[in-house]
Amino acid sequence: MAFFGGLGGGVVFPILPTLGLRMGLSALMIGVILAANRIVRIGVNPITGALVDRFGGRGVIASGLFIEGVGTLGYIAALHFAAPAAWFLAGRIVWGAGSSLLFVGAVAAVLAASNGANRGRFVARARSAISLGVPGGLVLGGLVTDFFSADAAFIAALVLSIGTGFAALAGIPRTPAMHDPDAEARTSLRGLLIVLRQRRLAGIWFYAALVSFSVQGLLLATLVLLVDQRKISIAGFGAEGSAGLLLAILMLAYATTSLLTGRRLDNMRRRTGLLGMTIALLVAGFLLLAFTPALPVILVALVAIGVGTGAIVVPLLTLIGDLVAPGLRGRATAIYQVAADLGGTAGPIVGLVLGVQLGFFAIYAGVAALFVLSLPIAVALVRTERHHRERTAVED
Repeated sequence: MAFFGGLGGGVVFPILPTLGLRMGLSALMIGVILAANRIVRIGVNPITGALVDRFGGRGVIASGLFIEGVGTLGYIAALHFAAPAAWFLAGRIVWGAGSSLLFVGAVAAVLAASNGANRGRFVARARSAISLGVPGGLVLGGLVTDFFSADAAFIAALVLSIGTGFAALAGIPRTPAMHDPDAEARTSLRGLLIVLRQRRLAGIWFYAALVSFSVQGLLLATLVLLVDQRKISIAGFGAEGSAGLLLAILMLAYATTSLLTGRRLDNMRRRTGLLGMTIALLVAGFLLLAFTPALPVILVALVAIGVGTGAIVVPLLTLIGDLVAPGLRGRATAIYQVAADLGGTAGPIVGLVLGVQLGFFAIYAGVAALFVLSLPIAVALVRTERHHRERTAVED
């Protein structure tokens, strides 16, 4: 179900940047539209986390799929009515509320059903399902637009979202709500404050924001323009179709690595054991994108970024399950998603505006520099996990 939920988000990325420019939208407006769903999720995520903590995941996930379908209607309306920017923006706003219910609901429900011995595998499966939905949407959006029209791509996304919502109601078993013996944690606002006061989680929030800003925001929004500018074509497709295929390769590498990382993670001594390698891969990938226009090198760069992203997201989410009390995991997952959405909100806006003004070398090299500068935070996160494990061992 999470897979099909990712389709609606993926469809719009290979279409809107070039389509929007042809329709007379500014780069800033396109960036705001692409970021709007994340802006909405910043406010909705805490509510979603509290709902999952109290009621479990099935109804939350199904509701998210239906709302995503309604949001897709806004994309279709933008192609047929006046003020397309307003329709696109409205669609992304509604889609953002639905995606919060789906994404946060799926991961939080998995944390509720897992334990320390299998949490990595469970989280990896949930994230991979969501992640594989995005490349499915990228391919769907890019190729259907090339073969038919943007209208046809958006209609396909609408049908899939609504159909999967009904399938979720019929096929997903009731997932348990997470309970905590501390009555204070049952109040949504107090539970959020309890999680926010845990300074040891700050490194997790930081990397959630940075990865989302760089990969799921800036890169997804700008790659189609990079492909168009460098006249790259794959199998004869135009910019949208070629960018969709390239982004699908990125997200496939991400999802595959997430699954492999989840399996490996449950047998490792530390959840943060792969952090240094993942940062190195992300730095290398963005530098390759910045310095070379050759398609083979771009492919290598995107695979490196996808592998690095998959190997960092699953450990961070799994670590939340280790560090946070059971009755607060929904809200902790929500705060993780808030941090990710803050980064993802800035990513398309910064990427499109600066990419058009300064060129793609500057923005991709700048992202690589941000990851290098983040190394002290990575070291602090490794120490946090070590201290937690030492304290838990003493208590046991």
